[in-house]
Amino acid sequence: MASPLSPRPYSPPVERRRSQRQRALLTGKLATDGASLTIDCVIRNLSSDGALVETTSPHLIPNELHLLQVREGVAWDAKVIWRRGTKVGLALLERHDLRDTTARQLKALRHVWKRMAGTAPRDDEV
Repeated sequence: MASPLSPRPYSPPVERRRSQRQRALLTGKLATDGASLTIDCVIRNLSSDGALVETTSPHLIPNELHLLQVREGVAWDAKVIWRRGTKVGLALLERHDLRDTTARQLKALRHVWKRMAGTAPRDDEV
């Protein structure tokens, strides 16, 4: 019989993700509907159904939002699953291609993406 002070054998943490995440270091932006609030973030890892983002303002992030990934010109509807310090785990829902969308509800997100990608004039340049 093992003593109560014996070290326990290592067991790896249980993986709950449905798809494997890929490590990333991508520029992102978190935005509310209509982009009335936007928050800069770094996308640390990404899969087809989830992401880990890091931001200096995690306390401002609403439970339902959009995640914009600048390089690809993509936005996802997202839901906060957990928060730990400056890191936030997101479930990614519907994916939107901002490069060619004409959907009215995505117009504000497309504008934010264009400004981040450097393809739209700034408000002070108009």
